[in-house]
Amino acid sequence: MPILRRSSSASRRIGLLLGLTMLGGCATAVITPEVEEAMGAEMSVSVENQIGLYRQLSLESYVSAVGNRLVEALGPTPYTFRFAVVDQFEPNAFATPGGFIYVSRGLLAQMNSEDELAGVLAHEISHVTQRHHARQAGRSLGAGLLTIPGRAVGVVSQDLGNMINAPIEAAGQVYLASFSRSQESEADAVGLQLSASAGYDPMALAAALTGIERTVEALTGKKHESSFFDTHPTTPTRVSDVQKLVAGLDTAPREAPIESPSGLQRKLDGLWVGPQNPQQGIFEGQVFRSGALDMTLTFPKHWKTINTPRYVAAAEPEGGAYLAVGSRDNSLTPTELADQYAGKLREEGLEPAESRAFDIGGWPAHVLRYDDNSGGETVSLFYLFTRASAQTFQMVAISREAFQQQLRDTVFSLRPLSAADKERVAALRLRLAAPAAGETLDSFSVRVGNRWSPDMFRAVNGLQPQASLKAGQVVKVGRVERYTP
Repeated sequence: MPILRRSSSASRRIGLLLGLTMLGGCATAVITPEVEEAMGAEMSVSVENQIGLYRQLSLESYVSAVGNRLVEALGPTPYTFRFAVVDQFEPNAFATPGGFIYVSRGLLAQMNSEDELAGVLAHEISHVTQRHHARQAGRSLGAGLLTIPGRAVGVVSQDLGNMINAPIEAAGQVYLASFSRSQESEADAVGLQLSASAGYDPMALAAALTGIERTVEALTGKKHESSFFDTHPTTPTRVSDVQKLVAGLDTAPREAPIESPSGLQRKLDGLWVGPQNPQQGIFEGQVFRSGALDMTLTFPKHWKTINTPRYVAAAEPEGGAYLAVGSRDNSLTPTELADQYAGKLREEGLEPAESRAFDIGGWPAHVLRYDDNSGGETVSLFYLFTRASAQTFQMVAISREAFQQQLRDTVFSLRPLSAADKERVAALRLRLAAPAAGETLDSFSVRVGNRWSPDMFRAVNGLQPQASLKAGQVVKVGRVERYTP
């Protein structure tokens, strides 16, 4: 399973390349558990900033409880393990050095027993305890964003740096490095023994792996699709290997799970399971709507868009312009904020070409513009602040002159959600339902509003292909629901 690659800003230059360099650990250095924990802590910040954590206290507490039961069975360890749910709809699990363990909301959706979840967590814990991260060779991946000319190397404020610390090609994604076959096999063997020692059924890992493979196939339409989330070689061969390993295990007496299968279902009830989590806002084409922030914004046609926990952004495909929008709680007015930023840049010898107060959709706003002609054409940096009802929105943009009208159109599209907008902030949500006697999957899906395909429905519920529904058996369904903050 994968490891996150450490991210850093390659440059914060107006007009020079803005990039992200993903750095791996050095395989030749002596890496102590303390160093691993420091690396993991830094990577955990990247996870939270670029992907985001799924905030549902009951699920977070449950995953931690299962993980800690496994950790107790480890015995003495130099690592402090931490468990969290990552806001990713694909079925995925990964660990960082030092003991940060993540499972995605997409993986939780397809868990049908605590034993399955324990098998996945035990596998990830074993990557940490076997120090597979320390043995991975480093790999550098670069991704550029803007290729416009300019200067002002050191003048971009910390807030701007935080906002654009990852390019549009990388933000919200994770660069993964698959472990070697021998490392995966070792993590399976050690994890299976750990799962058994903690009183879980180790064979449940085979069911979890099969479920992951079936879910990925239902999502992609392809068997063994290789992508950034499909990092488990969940082939029949691997499942067979798990079965052989289990046969030779020293097993402890089975213990009662923290939650029964029906209790697990109830914890999953209400989980957002679609590609977009409306808690973070959703895109419909180029239109972004956020129920939590009560705002909508329309980005230019054909621009690449991204939605991260820190900001929503878009970039002109050829790198000629970039716009990031974030929110902040602030007692200052837009003009007071603009004056504050202008003061920071004035210390660097820069004066704004424009500083102007105006209104956006009835909201007070203020814009700062800094022009740079050093590259032979005008490149402008914009700071824009606007005060909405509950928070202040901050926009940061950098653009060649040719794209500034598109930026203006985007800025002036900002407005509160209408009643019709609020109805469109909707997404797929996991709910529980029970078929009635004689219902087919088609008729059942129509009655309860299930939007999952038959293959996806069966994969998520751990049912065999072509399996018939059983009257009264509670199952998980995927239903489109409006998001209400």
